[in-house]
Amino acid sequence: MFILAVLLSFCSPGFPWQQRPSRFAVVGMSDSEEEVASTEKILKIVVVGDGSSGKTSICKRFAQDEFARNYQQTLGLDFYSRRLTLPGDMQVLLQVWDIGGQSISGPMIDKYVHGCHAVILVYDVTNANSFENLSDWLSVVKRITKQQEKPPLMCLVGNKTDMEHRRNVRIEKHTKFTEQNQMSGHYVSAKTGDSVTLMFRQMAAEVLGIQFSKADMESDIIVVNAPITATKPVLAEKSNSLKKLPIDQSKNSAVCVIQ
Repeated sequence: MFILAVLLSFCSPGFPWQQRPSRFAVVGMSDSEEEVASTEKILKIVVVGDGSSGKTSICKRFAQDEFARNYQQTLGLDFYSRRLTLPGDMQVLLQVWDIGGQSISGPMIDKYVHGCHAVILVYDVTNANSFENLSDWLSVVKRITKQQEKPPLMCLVGNKTDMEHRRNVRIEKHTKFTEQNQMSGHYVSAKTGDSVTLMFRQMAAEVLGIQFSKADMESDIIVVNAPITATKPVLAEKSNSLKKLPIDQSKNSAVCVIQ
């Protein structure tokens, strides 16, 4: 508990967290890096949603460009970070707080969410329950952040678009939820990486009031190449290889013969 309290104090939005190759390993910074760190913006991003919705996979894809096929439940909190350069050469450090699905009723949820600049509500497009449960998460977030001077930016993210053929949440429901709660909506695939970085960049730009152009969006689009397996060409059979069936003129037939 003492270690977690120290971590929470260090990870406050005003703490100049250093760039790290992994979640909790701290490395030294050069003079130039320290100069950049002193002028960059620091945003605390909270990611919430049901377990197995793919929150951790999204965070790992964004921060480490990795995807783990084996599911491991997040217990309590995982922390990730990544520096981005936004339009206008704005330097921003995103501190991403990945909150475990079971933490919605836990004693630490208030400390996890407090002081955040943005909240990402994640659901699995193939799991209708993960979408329906977002209303509970949204209520918890609003209760915790209602006293903040500036309410956090909210965004809805439908994950696992690579499994579109198994979709169980209609697009109309996604759109209605964003309109009713006045938030932006995104679709991503943590598996392929499609639109993950773009979503984080757009969100950070919106928090900071930076205009995001079409060219900026296109620079983050990931082209997914599907492997093509070579197959043997199928040769058309010659017409003279077809055998003609004899027609019995003595019986009624549905075959019409034109002379």
